[in-house]
Amino acid sequence: MSDVDGKLTLQVLKKLQQRLLHAERRICVYENQLSAFREHHVEVLRDLRTIYQLLGQHQHRLGGADASLRKATLVPDDPH
Repeated sequence: MSDVDGKLTLQVLKKLQQRLLHAERRICVYENQLSAFREHHVEVLRDLRTIYQLLGQHQHRLGGADASLRKATLVPDDPH
């Protein structure tokens, strides 16, 4: 009877090993996908920062042009 128990235990351990290897492969795939997502997220944040910087530059330029336009057309400054 112990021979049967040993064979059964070996079969169960082999199945568990297969399942563990499969799970490890899937985890590796998810880690790669998460890494790619992080890189993409960082690039999006960099792009947004660049956009805001450009908008700030344009706003600064237009703010000066807007002030001179108001004075030229005698439009009162907006108190807000």
